Amino acid sequence: MKALLTSLALAAVLAAAPTAAEAQPRRGAPPQAAVNYTEKLTRENATFVLVDFLTGFTPGIQTIEPRTFRANAAAFARTSQIFNMPTIMLGDEGGFRGNFMPEVVQFTGHAVRIERHTVSAWAEPRFRAEIERIGRRKIVMGGPSIDICTLQLALDMRAAGYEVYVVVDASGSDTVQNETAAIERLVQAGVVVTNWGSIASEIMSDWQSPEGAAVGQLYQDYSAWGRRF
Repeated sequence: MKALLTSLALAAVLAAAPTAAEAQPRRGAPPQAAVNYTEKLTRENATFVLVDFLTGFTPGIQTIEPRTFRANAAAFARTSQIFNMPTIMLGDEGGFRGNFMPEVVQFTGHAVRIERHTVSAWAEPRFRAEIERIGRRKIVMGGPSIDICTLQLALDMRAAGYEVYVVVDASGSDTVQNETAAIERLVQAGVVVTNWGSIASEIMSDWQSPEGAAVGQLYQDYSAWGRRF
C-alpha cells in the first residue's frame, strides 16, 4: 500500500511538471518586463530621450496648436535640464528635416546627441550603447511623430525589457486618428502615457526641494497654470 501511494505521488509530481519543451522559453519571445505603474519617476531611476525635435517635422504636427506644441517641447527639454537627467537627443539635421528646434536646443546642453538613419533608434548601435551605459530601466521619451519614430522606438524598448513613458503633449501627429491609434497601441504594449507637467511634478515631489522654484517657474512660463502662456 505504501509503495502504491508513493507511486501515485510521484506520478502526480511528474504530471504537474512542465515538459522539456514547456520549460524552455519560446524562441524569439521578448523579455517579460512587467511595469510597476505605481513606482514613480525619480531623478535617479529615469533617462530622457528627445525624439526628432526638428524644425522640418513640426509643420506636420496637426493634432496640437503649433505654439502650444513648441512650448510643450521646450518644457519637456527644460524638465530634463532642471533635474540634470541623463538625456539623449535624437535627430539628423539637414535637408527636409531642418535643424533642431531652438526652443529645445536652449535647454539641452547636457544632452548626448545621436544621429541615426533608422525609424527606430533602437536599431542604432550608438543609441543602444548609450542607454546601456546609463543603465536605467525607466525611459521617458517624446517627439514628433508619436505614430512613427516615437512609437517604433517605444515598442522596441518595451520588447527589450525597458519601462517606457511617452510624453504625449510633446509628441503629436498629422491627424487625430493617427495619434489616437498610436496611443492605443502604446498602451496595449504596456507603455505609460503622460505629459510634461505630470513628470516634472512627479520627479520634483516636494515644492521645498532645491528644484521646486524652477519647476514653479516652468509652469509659469509654459502652461496655463501661470496664465502667461
